[in-house]
Amino acid sequence: MLNELKTVNDSFISLIKEMDGVRAAWYFGSNMHGLSDEYSDVDIVILADKSAYSETDKRLKEILADVCDEVVLCWGEDFNGEAMKNYDYILSFNGKIFQYDVFLLNSGYIDDYMCRFHYTGLTEENVIFSKDNAAERLIVNAPKGEPWRADVERLAETYWLHVQMSVKYFLRRDFFKLNKVLRTLMDTHTSLLLTMYDETNWGGAENKLKFIPAEKQAHLMKYGCTEDFKLMRKNLKWSMDCFENDLEEIMPNCCGNLVKLIKKFFMESLLKEDN
Repeated sequence: MLNELKTVNDSFISLIKEMDGVRAAWYFGSNMHGLSDEYSDVDIVILADKSAYSETDKRLKEILADVCDEVVLCWGEDFNGEAMKNYDYILSFNGKIFQYDVFLLNSGYIDDYMCRFHYTGLTEENVIFSKDNAAERLIVNAPKGEPWRADVERLAETYWLHVQMSVKYFLRRDFFKLNKVLRTLMDTHTSLLLTMYDETNWGGAENKLKFIPAEKQAHLMKYGCTEDFKLMRKNLKWSMDCFENDLEEIMPNCCGNLVKLIKKFFMESLLKEDN
């Protein structure tokens, strides 16, 4: 963590702790799971009483402005509401700029799905401060989270359908529709690999993927859409082979005839494009 970020964080915590109606605070994200490094930002969750939620929300930016040189940007999530609010700040202090993320939870809606997500796996080691055991009560009932699991047959059908769809967009050179298809293919392949390997009980796909075998991570790295259609065809053919092999590991002979037909269609339809 940057020294400047640590200074701002310590000062912010000191001030927020003194606010009436603020019950607890804890670290989230990489800080919560011991994965932070010199490039990490800070993710801090603040629990406020229902009666103090709106006032705390109004004061967050003001308090941060007091402990840094400038609040360069305050970006609120579209889902912000009465249950919780998430703000991503870009702050400037002593010539450095860095990100500082604040999650504000309303204790009156503590069982809301989005609130629960932000204390899943919470332990005493993550708690920054707690008044009247507010954080400790959450820890007792904190969701444990679970590994990623998906319907493999559904994933396979989704994947090969979108491979078939990609052919017409390659032939039309329709970059934008092809981009959407490739994103779907990558997301589907991601879900397959996580279903195979994920054993973590926290985080989204981008966090969980870091814990699967490196050689499997590589299977996801050629789905990007570029203006070079020939390269994209080559990359997709390689990615399709990877998906087929990964699928065979977890569900042998799944969609066998369908796979042969789709791959044959892909190759025959696009072969002339590469000659």
